[in-house]
Amino acid sequence: MKKLITLTALVVSTVVLAQTPTAPVIEATYYPVKNTSIKQVWDTTTNMTVPATGTNITWDYTFANGKFTNICDTFSFKFIDPSQTPYNSHFPTATHATFVRTPFQNPSDSLYNYWQVNYNGLFNQGGYNIKNAFDSTIINTPQEFFAPSLITYQDSYTDTVYAVLFANNFSGQRVKIKDRKIKTLTYTSWGTLKLPNGTYNNVACVKELHATLDSIFVDWPPHDGNYVSAGAFPSSSTVYHFFRNNTFGSAYLMYLSANAANTVVDYGWYTMPVDFGSITGTVYTSTTEATPITSGEAYLYRENSNFVRQDILAKTQIDGSGNYKFDSIPYGEYRIAVRPTPSVYPNALITYFGDTTNWIDATSIITTTLTSPGHKIHVRFHPTPAGNNNLHGQLNLNLGIQRSAHASMASNPIPGVGIVVKRNPGSSTARTMVTDPNGEFDLGALENGGYVLFVDIPGMHMTGTYSFNVSGTSSVTGLDFTVGTDSIHPFNFAISVKELKNSQGGFMTAYPNPYTLNSTIVLNLPQSDDITLEVYNVLGAKIQTLDSGTKQAGTHTYSFSAKKLNYSAGVYFVKLTVGNKTDVIKIIEQ
Repeated sequence: MKKLITLTALVVSTVVLAQTPTAPVIEATYYPVKNTSIKQVWDTTTNMTVPATGTNITWDYTFANGKFTNICDTFSFKFIDPSQTPYNSHFPTATHATFVRTPFQNPSDSLYNYWQVNYNGLFNQGGYNIKNAFDSTIINTPQEFFAPSLITYQDSYTDTVYAVLFANNFSGQRVKIKDRKIKTLTYTSWGTLKLPNGTYNNVACVKELHATLDSIFVDWPPHDGNYVSAGAFPSSSTVYHFFRNNTFGSAYLMYLSANAANTVVDYGWYTMPVDFGSITGTVYTSTTEATPITSGEAYLYRENSNFVRQDILAKTQIDGSGNYKFDSIPYGEYRIAVRPTPSVYPNALITYFGDTTNWIDATSIITTTLTSPGHKIHVRFHPTPAGNNNLHGQLNLNLGIQRSAHASMASNPIPGVGIVVKRNPGSSTARTMVTDPNGEFDLGALENGGYVLFVDIPGMHMTGTYSFNVSGTSSVTGLDFTVGTDSIHPFNFAISVKELKNSQGGFMTAYPNPYTLNSTIVLNLPQSDDITLEVYNVLGAKIQTLDSGTKQAGTHTYSFSAKKLNYSAGVYFVKLTVGNKTDVIKIIEQ
């Protein structure tokens, strides 16, 4: 348990650094991308120095400076969908998984790791080691904190986690290890990092102090399951993580583990470029593919990575033959949207690959080879406007999830975001537009009738929409939205049910979340008690009571689907009352 060091590797791709003139800010904007691999070049000698701390430091870990000159091996690990792993049943609420290798014969080698990415950051739930010596789950209780949603220079976090693992052949014996780790993470320094594969500016160094206590219990022959204490073994360590702002590839540059005295580096690794490829395709005016779109832009979005704001990784021009190309992107999962030039195609709608006008219905693209060609997009159009009605609104960033009708609008406009107007009744897209540099949108010449207005940001779900009717020369204003860390809120909607960030009850989980068909809600009651289990929408209206009455201690499961109750997809709150305690969690139906 002393060297469960590669668990930290997932932080590698979970954080990015916003480049600033001074200390870069670490933002959890780009979360792990499934199907992307990272290569680690390992040196397990003790000839490297502990990095200096402070501001505007230059760290030189190049061959010329005598660093990384004793490479022992190069390993790679891949980010995987948990459902594609053999041990996902042990971690039903995990959102990501990795399989890691190390040069060490310990629990961190040949280990499936399971992670949960939520609105508070990144957490490690544990893992499963497939070696004969360690062939059981490693369960972290509570799940281990690894990365916040935001960290600035000199910020510090402390986390205590408990883990249990079993070993069939630990020094020739069957053992159970109970591990307690107190971890303090501090953003200590920033500057320029020189590595064998290049020099990187605006790099942040995060220092972690570990105080670990391993309590070992042995199941002596005849191995009857009666584990006897063999003592407790304390240890301490210091590790250093180096991050940078990197849209493509790995945001993690180097990992160093120092000795107990923090005087010399015991071992470390730096990252090699991940597998890179390209996505190409052609944009047409219709499914007949007779006429290409000759002017416009294509946008590339990273799939399953954004809980903060829109995640446009790149944009490229559509050429005169309708072709677009995204080059030098790491293997992973993506979505693509095209925006024909309005002056050339005034009636064109923002259209995604999959020929849809919203990201939820778009087809994702998984790249696993050097080239991924032939992704055709057939742009959709609306009829030429013939009305005299107008509407106006604004889109702003507001990172507070909990808000009310009296909350002030955050003065942080979001430009370049698609606004979609659909007909009501019916669901055909009538118009799309893009917010201007002030986050505002104006739509004129709207025909008479009923409409629904919503914001289209890939990865972000709506908590509600604006519905309105126009006729004659109506002017509808105040159609404002705020974008939080969780979802998109129509500004004048009051959310009366608030999600508890850190549940005081701690009795309830839900998986999958977000979900498409239905979510399973799991209650874990420590003792018999009276309960009430209810589901509310974002307006605070109760839409279903799942259970009410006395329940025995143990696990109880319930299935919920808003669509089966004739409600729309979106955000819902599950409220559990147990005695005098209340537990509230948020679930998202896609």
